[in-house]
Amino acid sequence: MAGRLRLIQLILLVMLGLISARAFELQVIHPGQIIERANKRFDHAVELSPHRGTIFDRSGAPLAISLDVKSIAANPKILENRHVAARQLSKILGLDRRVLEKKLSGKRYFVWVKRQVTPDEVEAVKALKIKGLGFYDEAKRFYPESESLANLIGFVGLDSKGLEGIELYYDSLLKGKDRKIGVHRDGMGRIIYARGLQPENVNDGNALWLTIDRRIQYIAFQELKKAISSFKAQSGFVIITNPSTGEILALASFPSFDPNKGSYRHLAGHANIAITHNFEPGSVIKPLWVSWGLEKKAFNISRSIFCENGAYTFHRVTIHDHEKYGWLPVNDIVKYSSNIGMAKLMDSIRAGEMYACMDAFGLLEPTGIDFPGEPAGLTRSPGSWTSVDKATIAFGQGFAVTGIQLITAFNAMINGGMVMKPYLVGRIADAKTSSVQEIRPTIMRKVLSREVSDQIVAVMKTVTVKGGTGESASMPTFQVFGKTGTAQKIDQLTGSYADGDYISSFVGGVIDATGKTRMTMVVCINEPRPYYYASIVVCPLFKEIVSQCATIMDLNPNITIATREGSG
Repeated sequence: MAGRLRLIQLILLVMLGLISARAFELQVIHPGQIIERANKRFDHAVELSPHRGTIFDRSGAPLAISLDVKSIAANPKILENRHVAARQLSKILGLDRRVLEKKLSGKRYFVWVKRQVTPDEVEAVKALKIKGLGFYDEAKRFYPESESLANLIGFVGLDSKGLEGIELYYDSLLKGKDRKIGVHRDGMGRIIYARGLQPENVNDGNALWLTIDRRIQYIAFQELKKAISSFKAQSGFVIITNPSTGEILALASFPSFDPNKGSYRHLAGHANIAITHNFEPGSVIKPLWVSWGLEKKAFNISRSIFCENGAYTFHRVTIHDHEKYGWLPVNDIVKYSSNIGMAKLMDSIRAGEMYACMDAFGLLEPTGIDFPGEPAGLTRSPGSWTSVDKATIAFGQGFAVTGIQLITAFNAMINGGMVMKPYLVGRIADAKTSSVQEIRPTIMRKVLSREVSDQIVAVMKTVTVKGGTGESASMPTFQVFGKTGTAQKIDQLTGSYADGDYISSFVGGVIDATGKTRMTMVVCINEPRPYYYASIVVCPLFKEIVSQCATIMDLNPNITIATREGSG
């Protein structure tokens, strides 16, 4: 018996020694380990939506702001009657009763009932006096301009993470510091309740100032929407830029959606087709080929081409013009938009040289605009081009570009030959340091001389005078220049051009009394009906937008033009 007692004593002493050694290690050698384990057992963090930085337009008007709203959570363990609570809450909050009841019947001690609720919903739920509910402040995104900027600004999810548009592209800058509420647990691991948000966790994200003018954007969107409705079209877009800097002043896309309603079932309404969709440009591309030919001295502006009186059989393929033309000089080929004239003009230029032109003007690669989802241009390798391919590419078919690529190339033609990188954000303000970063214009490369640039502007001025395809875009107070396009669409099922499906477009600029082009615009309408010619569909739209935006942009009327036209 005495031996057994001594053995038990020895075992107890060894166990006590081990416990003492472990206690010494945790309390003296590694004290942080036990504190960390205690915190993990007794505390839990619940993430809340952070405050994102505000997005402004160029004048400082808010386009996207974060405001505090209430979110409702529950502790199912202390709910007195989960069935009744689920029935009452689902009726007020518009939730599925069965789904909510299942959530409230779980074994968790903290569940979200509904996040980002309205003030009326908060008051109605509080009036129920249900024990076990909590109300927390979360940040919700609001978009004052609604659908007019939805496809550009984009939207965020419940967690305030950017999902589309500017919100997605600049998410790392806009998102604020993570906001968390600490939840206390008792010794059994059960939540006692949550403590408030810590002051250091409410920092906003960086603020952005766009190059967009919300007033110009609103005009462009409303007029675009009106035109699409009038011509029963599928979609369309408008891009307005400063050709000297690459700044985007407006970028409207339709169809659109209301980001404040939080219903994103119709995915087509999310796409900003001006940036993310390719299309065959059609005749709007003709001035680009002329400018390149002039720059490379492949031909001169006085050269004349016989346009075969409206029909030209070329390698067993017949090319048609919309009118019967005989001999036309280069500027009239553009003015009257002769497909035959362009095909014959470019016939002597090698495929590789045409491909180099597309590359130089930025029609092959993404422009690099600060927006997600921009694709490259679509075209085959020039080594596979036939003579017929060259002819169709000369009048804008057989390859595809985006709207932002098209306006970037157009700006390079008319601004002295500089390819300017397009951009949407002009300033970034750091929320922590209060420093402001200014985004400066970026010259990508020079593609034309000033002389050729001035020549091509003069050629495009003829498009908007009497007899030109863009005559309906002309204005009595401003000198307008540009190019129309009416491109037949490809049937996705057959791979051939569809009868009656067209894209109508006009890309142009406005010269005011200073003699400068401070505004360029591309307008594109997809599948208008019953009319599809650009002169009917998009030229009047261009003219209406310019008329309404002139005062906003401080465009001084060109008195010389007005006087000359008025006297005739």
